[in-house]
Amino acid sequence: MTGEEEAAVHEESPKPSPLARQRQRDRPVDAVPWSLQVSAEWSARFLLVVAGVYVAWRMLDAVSLVTIALVVALLVTALLQPGAALFVRAGMRRSLAVASVFVVGLLAIGATTWFVVDQISSNATRLSTRIGDAQVTIRDWLVHGPLHLSQHQLDQIAADITTAISTNRNRIASGLFSTAGTVAELTGGLLLCVFAIFFLLRDGDTVWGWVVRLFPSQARRAVDGAGRHAWHTLSGYVNGVIIVALADAVTVTIVLLVIRVPAATALGVLIFLGAFVPLIGLIVTGGLAVLVTLVAQGFGAALVVLIAIVVAVQAEGHLLHPMVMSRAVRVHPLAVVLSVTAGTLLAGIFGALIAVPLAAVVNTVTHYLISEHGDAAADGAGDGVSAGAAEDAAGAPSGTA
Repeated sequence: MTGEEEAAVHEESPKPSPLARQRQRDRPVDAVPWSLQVSAEWSARFLLVVAGVYVAWRMLDAVSLVTIALVVALLVTALLQPGAALFVRAGMRRSLAVASVFVVGLLAIGATTWFVVDQISSNATRLSTRIGDAQVTIRDWLVHGPLHLSQHQLDQIAADITTAISTNRNRIASGLFSTAGTVAELTGGLLLCVFAIFFLLRDGDTVWGWVVRLFPSQARRAVDGAGRHAWHTLSGYVNGVIIVALADAVTVTIVLLVIRVPAATALGVLIFLGAFVPLIGLIVTGGLAVLVTLVAQGFGAALVVLIAIVVAVQAEGHLLHPMVMSRAVRVHPLAVVLSVTAGTLLAGIFGALIAVPLAAVVNTVTHYLISEHGDAAADGAGDGVSAGAAEDAAGAPSGTA
């Protein structure tokens, strides 16, 4: 482009009028580009939301015992509430129905815990013997196998492992102590959880009504609807994950019993419990089952169990979850992995346990509030159009159409 053409372009380009320049001097924000103003508004609101979430997280963490007890109570209540409602519809008094379901649930949890501990303790001697034999086999393979390690190298590796364990023993013990807490705290949290389960089963509607009344009157309808949709999602998730976990545990337990793995039923119960953390839990507990099989029955049997675990993981992700979970409860596998990872980093095992149901509930509430806002906006627009049409009709001459 020549100099004359550039001069012509500059002459043709519009220049700010004196009024526009005066507005920019009076209101400096008018000199900021629109895209930057929008970015600043989004950034400010995003930082406010992050600050609010952080403050709420710190408050819940300060009373972590109460938080954990209440969340566990909500999960157990979502599992037991359909049974109590069934008894009430059958004609039983509400308090008696709640007490019956409550006692049965506690007995089932206690029996499961006792069974796992009994199976592990009764097979501990056999497993320890198998572990000793496996150590000898592994040592011989490392020396005479393709690696051709020397005895000195094996002794050095064992010494390094022992040193690492002894060095970090205090750190591991302090971590376990800080996570588990004292016996008094555990007992208090357990009692608080039990009381919360009973009263949520009996007076859940009353408690929820009190929570809704804490919000402004114009927001109560949306809060009540969001809460009921969230509870429906949570109940569907808990009941669905019970079915999925039971299917995984039964399948793997049958394989373990056929191979005659010691403590097969106990491992099946652990797989059932681990399946409450979708995908990740089954992989972890299934890895434990493969390791025990490798120690007890050898490589061939461990390979069979590994194949069974892989098939169970694929069936869980592609068959069981789509069939059992409703559309509102389904969470994409990528969201499952990300949620479980984030929950584990933030709150350990407890975070991994509640990450997926929390993600499902947040997803449901978000979609409900967005749909409600859209419906309200549409109703408002429709009312405005109707009102305008009525005014035009009222002000039009009688002879016009």
